[in-house]
Amino acid sequence: MRTGAISIITALVLWTAPGASEEVIGIRAIYTEQAVPITPGAEAWQLAPEEEVKLSPQKILPPYGGGGVPSILVRAVHDGQQLTLRFEWIDATMNQDVGSNHFRDAIAVGFPTRESERMPSPYMGDVEIPINIWQWTADFDANAQGHGGFAKRYPHYEGVWYFPQDYAVRRDVRAWRGTQPVIELVAMGWGTLERKVSQNVFGVSSYADGRWRVVLRRALSTGNPEDTLFRPGETTQIILAVWDGENEEVNGRKNITMMWTPLTLDATLGEER
Repeated sequence: MRTGAISIITALVLWTAPGASEEVIGIRAIYTEQAVPITPGAEAWQLAPEEEVKLSPQKILPPYGGGGVPSILVRAVHDGQQLTLRFEWIDATMNQDVGSNHFRDAIAVGFPTRESERMPSPYMGDVEIPINIWQWTADFDANAQGHGGFAKRYPHYEGVWYFPQDYAVRRDVRAWRGTQPVIELVAMGWGTLERKVSQNVFGVSSYADGRWRVVLRRALSTGNPEDTLFRPGETTQIILAVWDGENEEVNGRKNITMMWTPLTLDATLGEER
């Protein structure tokens, strides 16, 4: 299905097979020549249609768990150069701390890195077809902005000197992870998750009214074989995972999509002509 340039307010529509009722079988990234908002709360995002994707507790391998986030809203748009995705989900508490009794909120998006006649496992991929994963975490978001959880747990009192831990963490985080609260990973099956050398995803988040909103953006092509190549007019696949820190979700305790969902990028005007 191909369309021309349209308004951002139609950034995502439901793509269903003939005769389908409420079953979601794909997400459609609409092509637009207009500026795509990166701010999660931009008015243009609020006007865009939303796609609700159901999530399930992870019950495949230990540690089992999840259930804190039953669904997530997804929107997608591209301008022929970059793909921008916005995710929104209900979360009564903002969890940005990590510790023995503190768990962070997070979201991960996965794509197959290679084209193939078969799809890789939706559970972390496989050796033949690795998975390219973009993971946003609330703790690194806070650290990157210089207001991590340490200062909240150990506030400064007048006359008492303390080492600026939040600044130190922010400095160290940027040194090895970069300035973005998003990290790119590669997986070839359970227990194979590794950090990519190159990091190309830009992320912005906001938390308000009991909702997380996270926007992720990356160039359609990076030239790196470890990165998924997005082509206008073609379809790739997407999987999702969300962690609710208040529900003590971490690692394998998470909310996931149980199968791949098609993500189709509309063709650009030049390709249609």
